[in-house]
Amino acid sequence: MTNKTSRERSGYLFNVDILIDDSTNAQALQSLLALLNDSDKVVDLRVNSGIELGKIIDAALASLKTNYVEKSKVHLSSAKNFQSKVAASEAAAKAVLKQAVQAKSASYFTPDDIRDSISKNRLVRLTVNKSGGSRLSIPCRILNFDESSQLLNVYHVDEKQVYSFSLNEIDELTGQ
Repeated sequence: MTNKTSRERSGYLFNVDILIDDSTNAQALQSLLALLNDSDKVVDLRVNSGIELGKIIDAALASLKTNYVEKSKVHLSSAKNFQSKVAASEAAAKAVLKQAVQAKSASYFTPDDIRDSISKNRLVRLTVNKSGGSRLSIPCRILNFDESSQLLNVYHVDEKQVYSFSLNEIDELTGQ
């Protein structure tokens, strides 16, 4: 057994429920803290429950969250409508492209031929009719094909440059 001298101090921890009469929860909490802080015997304290502060803030945050969810649903439904309109316009653009391609001469090429050349990184020769009546014959690799705008990006293998052509400028695509 160890005998403690009168000078040694020990701390003891108590878990208590205290009822304080006041007009609001905030004022009761203030009274409790004042009582506990006025004593030089209380070394540390923690209030585990009973604090009802921030109810207005919680209600406002919940309201904002509800409004945000509702607005998100509205934006989501409008985005779905927009996507369906975009899909319809893309289908119309593909139909126009198909008609334009079929209207060409017997040496016509299809978007499938272009996509196949892109995927196989195939060397092709484009015969391009530029404005002003000049004709170009370009050995190239097709980099990109944008069906909606009917643009073709190609890499000229001799000049090592990238060019963009509209499909209506291209007379022939050989080497497919």
